[in-house]
Amino acid sequence: MTNRDLMVMGLSNLKRRKMRTFLTVLGVVIGASSIMVMLSLGIGMNRNFMKNMESMGSLNVIDVSPEYQRYEEQSNTTSDKKFLDDEAIEKFKKIEDVDAVMPILDKYVTIKAGRLESSIRLLGIDLDVMDDFDFKVGEGTLPNKFAKNEIVFGSFISEQFYDPKSRNGFGNNKVNLMKESLKLIPEMSGNSDQRQRGINIKTSGILEPDQGEKDWSAYMDINSLEKIYEDIERKSENRSRRKEKEDKYQSVKVKVNDIDKVADVSKKINEMGFRAWSLNDMLDGMKKTYAGIQAILGGIGGVSLFVAAIGITNTMVMSIYERTKEIGIMKVIGAELKDIKKLFLFEAAMIGCLGGIVGMILSFLISQIINKVAASFMGGGMGMGIEEISYIPVWLYLSALIFSTFVGVLAGYYPAVKAMKLSVLEAIRTE
Repeated sequence: MTNRDLMVMGLSNLKRRKMRTFLTVLGVVIGASSIMVMLSLGIGMNRNFMKNMESMGSLNVIDVSPEYQRYEEQSNTTSDKKFLDDEAIEKFKKIEDVDAVMPILDKYVTIKAGRLESSIRLLGIDLDVMDDFDFKVGEGTLPNKFAKNEIVFGSFISEQFYDPKSRNGFGNNKVNLMKESLKLIPEMSGNSDQRQRGINIKTSGILEPDQGEKDWSAYMDINSLEKIYEDIERKSENRSRRKEKEDKYQSVKVKVNDIDKVADVSKKINEMGFRAWSLNDMLDGMKKTYAGIQAILGGIGGVSLFVAAIGITNTMVMSIYERTKEIGIMKVIGAELKDIKKLFLFEAAMIGCLGGIVGMILSFLISQIINKVAASFMGGGMGMGIEEISYIPVWLYLSALIFSTFVGVLAGYYPAVKAMKLSVLEAIRTE
C-alpha cells in the first residue's frame, strides 16, 4: 500500500466515526488550548516585566559606586580604600567585554529663567560616550565639549520651574529652555556674589522622554562642570584647607557589549573594591520566579492534555475491536505489518493534529478575551507599562501543534502495535 492509500483510508475511518472522532479531538483541543493559555499568561507577565525593566535603564549598563566600609571597620587611614578616580576609570576600560565607561560628577544646582527658577540634578559626563549610552535628542543637539557651558536638559525639566516670590509659585510655569536666557547657580557656593550673579549657560537640546532618570536630569561636559566648582573652591573661605583624598566621581556607568557578560564584569568590578549593580541583578531573580510560574501553569494545562492522550488511546483500542475483520482482510490480501501500523499511527496523529489546530484557534480567542477584559478593568487601556496580560508568540503556536501531534502518535503507538500483531485466524474466528 502506498502512503497515499493509507492516508485516504485513515481519513475515511475517522470520518466514518464522526462522533467518536469529534469527542476525542475535543479532548485534545481542551488540553492544547489549556497549555497555551496558561503559558501565555506566564510569557505575558515576563514581557511586561522586561519592558518595565528596560524603561528603568539599559540591561547591559552597570552602575558603579564607592564601596564604603562599615562604621566600626573604618580606620583613620584611607590607604586600603579604593577611590573612584581617573585611575579606576582606566582599569574599568581595560576589562574584557566593556564597550564604554562614563564617569559622573553629580551636583544639584539652581537654574534661573527670568523670575522663575528650578532646582535640578546636573550631571557632568564625558560627552564623547553619550551615543554609547543611548542619549537621544528630541529637540536641538547634544552638547559640544568645545562650547562653553552647554547643557542638554531632560524632557520634564521645563515643567519644574516656579516663582519663588509668588504665593502660587507652582502654577503653569513651563519654560522654553531652548529660547530662554538661563543662569546656573551652584549650590553650596561659598561666595554670595557669585551665587547672586550665577553663570550664563546655553541649552544645546532637550532629550527624548525615556521614562527614566534622564527625564529629570540635565547633562553637561564633565570638565566644564568640574572647572565651575574648582573656581568656587578657590574663591571660598575654605580654599586653604587641605582635604584628604576622596572620590573624584560620585558614580560611574560601565556599558558591556553583551548582556550575558554583565554578571562577569560586575564580579570583576566588585573584586576591585567597588560596588557594582545592574538591572540584570534584579532580572536574574525574576527569571527564576517566572520560570517556576510557567512550569506550574504549563503543568496545569498538561494534565488536560494527558487526559486527552488517554482518550486517544482508548479510541484507537476500541477501533481495533471494531475493525478486526478489516485488519484480517488487509493481512490476507498481502498488506505488510508496517502498513497496518502506519495506518493506526496516522489516524492517531490526525486526531492530535486536528486537536492542535483547533486548540491554537481557541487559545488565540481566549487570549484576546483575557486582554480585552484586563484592559476594561484598567480603564480602557493597559497603561503602567503593561501591554498584554496574555501573549502567545509564534513559536508557542508551532510548538503546541507539533506537541499535540506527537502526543497523538505516542498515544496511538500501543494500539498500532496491537493491531499489527493481531492474528488473521483470530480475526476470522471473531467475525
